[in-house]
Amino acid sequence: MNCIQILRRLVKIPSPSGEEQKIARYIFQILRKHFTVMKQKVGNRYNILACIGKPRILLTTHMDTVTGNIPYKEDKEYIYGRGSCDAKASIASMICAAIKAKQQGLKNIGLLFDVSEETCFAGIKQAKKLVRPKLVILGEPTNNKIIAGQKGLLGIKIKCKGKTAHGAQPEKGINAIYKLTDLLSRLKTMKFPESTIGKTTINVGQITGGNAINVVPDYAEATTELRTTTNNTIKQIYKQIPKKNIEVLYNYEPVFPKIKNNNIAPYFTEMYFWRKTKAIILGAGDIKYAHSQNEKIRKNDVKKAEKLYLRIIRRQNL
Repeated sequence: MNCIQILRRLVKIPSPSGEEQKIARYIFQILRKHFTVMKQKVGNRYNILACIGKPRILLTTHMDTVTGNIPYKEDKEYIYGRGSCDAKASIASMICAAIKAKQQGLKNIGLLFDVSEETCFAGIKQAKKLVRPKLVILGEPTNNKIIAGQKGLLGIKIKCKGKTAHGAQPEKGINAIYKLTDLLSRLKTMKFPESTIGKTTINVGQITGGNAINVVPDYAEATTELRTTTNNTIKQIYKQIPKKNIEVLYNYEPVFPKIKNNNIAPYFTEMYFWRKTKAIILGAGDIKYAHSQNEKIRKNDVKKAEKLYLRIIRRQNL
């Protein structure tokens, strides 16, 4: 089977986070014919590690997708469907590159496919204990360009308490929504230090508060995500917003390049979990199609990615 044939089958198998069992079985059946393969249990699912020797180079990506089904279809240039770009194209091209590498007598190669990348990273948190490679290639849509660093990811919930009162007598209450909007204004106007990987950005994703239009709200909260470019961003926020008002949901620091490369991912990937290792992000597809209702992948780009992976494997075997 070639990479396009494998990709067609992968896209036809729905695999939203938490439901990777079927796609994992398909991938496992392909890999067991060519490599030493093991499963690593993650809840009711499993990660897959396939090896030739002791991996010095690891090709890895995730098997899950975001939710929202997009039916498979294909034309002369593209394959369409959920996961086609993010990141089933990388799975297909990595598998075929590794098979060809083995046929050419190359050794010390690993393939790692994990679960839950689109949600809680439960898969990679366990999978990273399986191998200690010298180089990790993470398959994500980068238009087949090498990316050597990425922004961090900080999720916080800002919470404010107030005091209820009748809406006709707001002076007798304390409006939690007003308190929240004040804190959000402080956050919005904060000037975070820049670094070699750019500027920190902020997105307020959700706001909730109050029970009725005629009642002064006694509670309000907002969930906010920051794409960070320096370490210890949360400490900077505490200088403007009281710590008692903040719940940290997650805090992943940025990854600074370990090779000479100026391409930085503004999005978050599992590179964070390999930050103590030399790692790059490289794969077919355009990130603008990932998670979208028009997710698609150019077939020629998948073939190109396979060649790029094989070329890197050869260099690592010199």
